[in-house]
Amino acid sequence: MLPGEKCICIFGFCDIRNFTDATEVLQEGVMVFVNEIGQIVHGIVDKYSGAANKNIGDAFLLVWKFEKENTKLNYRDGELELTSSLPVSQICEMSMISFLKIISGLKKSQKL
Repeated sequence: MLPGEKCICIFGFCDIRNFTDATEVLQEGVMVFVNEIGQIVHGIVDKYSGAANKNIGDAFLLVWKFEKENTKLNYRDGELELTSSLPVSQICEMSMISFLKIISGLKKSQKL
């Protein structure tokens, strides 16, 4: 087994509301619907320094990883801690902005 490495990340989770109902109504068109949502979600997250980690049907797992230089090891308990710095604040803010932009983008989409 390969040795692992600890890191600190922000995880976000998006879920398509009433997906079962949409599946019943759209039937074979449901994948076009999900792909359109995925394109908006992935595009915005990528633009704001995050990554779409996993898609599972109607759910999207998103992640923003902090760089090693923005973390420090707490020798007392062996846990990683974030440093208080501008890059840390920016990643936190970009993750929040991403979700606001995703909500806005979905509401404004002509295709959806």
